[in-house]
Amino acid sequence: MKEEKKILDVGSSTVKVYRVANNKLKHIQNKSIFFKEGFTSDFGISEKNKKLLIDFLKQTKEDNQDALIEIYATSMFRKMSTRAQQQLVDDIFESTGLYFGIIPHDLESFYMQQALVGKYNNELALIINIGGESTELIVMKGRDVLKTHELENLGVGTLITKYPEINNPVSGVGLTDLVKEIKEILPDIDQKVETAFYSGGELTYMKLADYTLTKNNLFQDGSHPNLISFTNFKKNNNDIFKKITLNELEKLMPENPKWMHGARACSAIAQAICEKYSIKNIIPSDS
Repeated sequence: MKEEKKILDVGSSTVKVYRVANNKLKHIQNKSIFFKEGFTSDFGISEKNKKLLIDFLKQTKEDNQDALIEIYATSMFRKMSTRAQQQLVDDIFESTGLYFGIIPHDLESFYMQQALVGKYNNELALIINIGGESTELIVMKGRDVLKTHELENLGVGTLITKYPEINNPVSGVGLTDLVKEIKEILPDIDQKVETAFYSGGELTYMKLADYTLTKNNLFQDGSHPNLISFTNFKKNNNDIFKKITLNELEKLMPENPKWMHGARACSAIAQAICEKYSIKNIIPSDS
């Protein structure tokens, strides 16, 4: 019986690999594949991207022969026709022996909540989950979900498509203008929340990009050792847009440089969210 487990989270532009240890998720790898390119709902992802995905799954299986591997696909994979979904599942199983599980949105939301539930004692917290095609906001108190907002067409990929110049060597679109635009489409939240979990590999990213992280003095949890004030988050984001070139960002993650192509867009969305709801402290999370 295989005791070790690896979980793969397949989104619209990134495959995230997690190790499960002591009932906790530890983020260990990212692989960027831009599934939106060549995607149609009738036929699904392009043959090129399917090959890239299958090759990565094969390598992951080869590197983890003693581990149980579970795959959870979200985002645009749910937009594929039933026929296209089944064909992809069949092709991947035939090529790798792995089951490609395309999960519904409510189940994805449940898994994310369980990864962070109860972390922040019994205080109000906002979970920010920014994907390629959509963004989810969850207001929680302890183990209770108070409100969930699913924001379609607000994601890293949609923002890059609208403003491709964001990935010029130095961003060709202003951070302040982006934040203002994004804030206008965000929903109102009744609760006054001061702390946000910013999920999706952001702890690793902020460490690599030298954000002004401090010790997490709100609660003790090995998976969330740091926090950053909103004031410092804004300052660091400004540097990412104006001072640090895309090439410099790519060099921070040499094993997967394309992941950094979403850094500016993701940071702009997160900054708009935190500014809209007057968040004071941000807890970066790899969950």
